[in-house]
Amino acid sequence: MKNYMIQVFEKLIQTTIICSFGICLLLFLKRYLFKNFSKKFNYYIWLIIVFRMLLFLFNYTISYEIKESESDILINNINQINISTNNNFILYLTYLWILVAVVITAYTFIKYKRFKNFVVDLSYDIENSDVNCIYKDLLKELNIKKNIHLRGSDELISPAGMGLFKSYIFLPDYPYSKDELHWVLRHELMHFKNKDILIKFIVMFVKLVHWFNPLVYVMSNRINLDCELCCDESVLDGCQLKEKKEYALVLIKSIKLSKNYQGGVLTTEFNKTNLEKRLNSIVKKKGRSGIFICILVSIISIISFVEVDAQIKVDKNSDEVTRKNTEVIKNNPNDQFQTFLYKDAPPEIRKIYEEKCKANGIVPKDFDSIEIPTKYYNKLKK
Repeated sequence: MKNYMIQVFEKLIQTTIICSFGICLLLFLKRYLFKNFSKKFNYYIWLIIVFRMLLFLFNYTISYEIKESESDILINNINQINISTNNNFILYLTYLWILVAVVITAYTFIKYKRFKNFVVDLSYDIENSDVNCIYKDLLKELNIKKNIHLRGSDELISPAGMGLFKSYIFLPDYPYSKDELHWVLRHELMHFKNKDILIKFIVMFVKLVHWFNPLVYVMSNRINLDCELCCDESVLDGCQLKEKKEYALVLIKSIKLSKNYQGGVLTTEFNKTNLEKRLNSIVKKKGRSGIFICILVSIISIISFVEVDAQIKVDKNSDEVTRKNTEVIKNNPNDQFQTFLYKDAPPEIRKIYEEKCKANGIVPKDFDSIEIPTKYYNKLKK
């Protein structure tokens, strides 16, 4: 069990290092190259890294054989049993990772559950027929089949969407006009249509698993911004400049009303997320879709799941190799080591080698060369 935990932790560290480079590269590309692409592309491209970090346990192994001469295999593929590896430090780090992850997870979801229950319990039905009519028309227009409850709330200062399974949209008691309500409700419904709350949960889980990596928090903040930019772009898709100006004014009004307001956990809100970038994005034309780039990056990500397992195979018959090694030891009693191939080694040697491999997360292979001190081997035979 301990060895398995260590292997999991090592895979986690390997994945988080690889993905840290990916985060830095993506931030660079988004600044200088991907700015010409659509907001939708810039948002969903993050999911490639997010899922790679989430699926850190999944790897595909490609095995192949390399033929080497007998002399090469004794030099290049030696595994000494008498080298003991102390994994206590890694094990303690694994325990620390698990402990902190469990504590943060419990705190996050208890906080979310309390916040959601608090807002839902104190919310109320909206009796205004105009608001309900606008809401129903938008559900039909956006072809949303999911049952999303529209509720009023005095506890929230900004319109917000919440709930992965049982979903809600909350409207604060503000004097919105019919046109303003149209844009506010369209924005919140678009979050549900784009599955943004599900993505927020997935990103949150990645943060809980990779809590020690500061770049994960940078990525999370950028994803939140790109989420709002993508939603704005989706809401205004096909709209004229006049409608874009109306939407921008509604956004500014909502921000003024929700000044200094800190939103809840795992919610989508019509608020001040980087207002300057959002306003600039609203008036700009939609960029290129970037489908080819997305496919290319996806392929590179899939390749990162692959591990190469090279098995070294000697050209000569393995029995002959073992026989010659034994003869060398007999003819040279002063030699310090005796060498066996794993597949032909005595049971006691194989057992010790297997334990060593297990402790280091290695799978024994038939043509592994095991080098053991002669004195130690003589003691095992007694």
